[in-house]
Amino acid sequence: MSTRVTATVTVPGENGLHLVPCSLIAQNATAFSCEIRISKGDRNADARNIFDLMTLAAGQGAQLLLEATGDQANEAVQSLVQLFESGFNGHSHRTHP
Repeated sequence: MSTRVTATVTVPGENGLHLVPCSLIAQNATAFSCEIRISKGDRNADARNIFDLMTLAAGQGAQLLLEATGDQANEAVQSLVQLFESGFNGHSHRTHP
């Protein structure tokens, strides 16, 4: 039987899931062997696909459901939850001086 793990996260940052956060999510997801889906309402996306993630149109404060199935599902969900909680490690669109 496959392991299935879910968690709900809130999208941080004033710009929501734009290219940088989607890229970080996809990079994170590729480190795990399980299938990882992210859902917002009736839309869902493959966590490894940046463009798929962008179709979620998830703005700041949106609630997303993370769902991983298979080996490493628990580790994958924990890693993604930490990524969201960190605000994507402080990455933003702003340029630094």
